[in-house]
Amino acid sequence: MTDQIPNPLQTSNKSTNVRFFHKTGSGWVTGAFKAGSRLAPDLTAAVAARLFFTTRRTAPKNGEQEILSHARSFRIDEMAAWSWGRGPVVLLVHGWNGRATQLGGFVSPLVERGYRVVAFDAPGHGDSAGHQSSLPEMADSIRSVASQLGDVYGVIAHSMGGAATTLALSDGMEIGRAVFISPPSNPQTFLDFFSRAVGISGEVRQRVQDRVERRVGRRMSQMRADEIARRMSIPLLVIHDEDDSHVPVQFGRSIAIAWPGATLVTTEGLGHQRILRAAHVNDLAVGFIDAQERPAQAAA
Repeated sequence: MTDQIPNPLQTSNKSTNVRFFHKTGSGWVTGAFKAGSRLAPDLTAAVAARLFFTTRRTAPKNGEQEILSHARSFRIDEMAAWSWGRGPVVLLVHGWNGRATQLGGFVSPLVERGYRVVAFDAPGHGDSAGHQSSLPEMADSIRSVASQLGDVYGVIAHSMGGAATTLALSDGMEIGRAVFISPPSNPQTFLDFFSRAVGISGEVRQRVQDRVERRVGRRMSQMRADEIARRMSIPLLVIHDEDDSHVPVQFGRSIAIAWPGATLVTTEGLGHQRILRAAHVNDLAVGFIDAQERPAQAAA
C-alpha cells in the first residue's frame, strides 16, 4: 500500500556534504604529487587520472535504507535497482559518490500520484559493482536502465546525475520531462578543481586531461551540459541552492538559461545535499513531473 512507504523527509534531518573526489588535497599526498610531477610526470599523470575516476562509497543516512524494504529489488547490467508502485516510470538518478537512497524522499509522493518509481546505484556507487566511473559512464548507465524499463516518462536527477542525464539525452535517450537538482554544467571545472586539490599543474595537468579524454572517448568541451542544453526540447525544471558550496548556483543557472523553455528555481540555506530533503523542493519537483497529461498507465 502507498501509505506504507516511509518518507525520508520526515525521518531524517541531518545534513551531509557530498564530495566529488577523495580528500586528497593535503599533507603528504599533495607533496607526493608535486614531487612526482617533477620527477616522473607521465607516471604521476597516470596515477592522478586513475584517482580522478575512483569513486568513494558512503554509508546511507538515517531513514534512507528503510525505503528499500518497501521496494522490489532487481539488477540491470550488474547495477542494483529498486522499483515502487505502478504506472508511468519516473527514474531517480543520484550524483557522484551518491546512491539511490539519497532521493528516497521523492518515492512516496510519486507513487501516491500514480507513478512507478525506479532508482538505481550507478557503477562504482552504492550496492553496484566497481570502484570507478565517469560522467559518460554514468550517462551510459542511465540509458541502459531506461532501455531496460521501456518508456521513461520523467527523470529527477541530483548533482552530476543531472549532467549525466543531459549527456544521455544527447545520445538518444527519450523522456517526457526532467528535474535537475544542483546540476554541474562543465566537467572541465571539476578536473581543474581536482588538479589543484592534489597539487598538479601545467604539463602534468594537461596529461591528466588527455588520459581522461582518451578513456571516455570525448573531449571535455563535448560534455558541457550548458552547451548540450541548447539542443534540448523537453520541459526542464532546475532547482539550485544559492548557498551550494560544492556545485555553485551559476552552474545550474547556466543550464537553465541555455535550455529552451527551462525553469529555474533557487533556494537558500539548503546547500548541496540537504536540498534533497526539503519539503518544498520535493513539492516543486513532484509537481513539475505531474504537471501535464500523462501517458497511459503501463504494467509494472
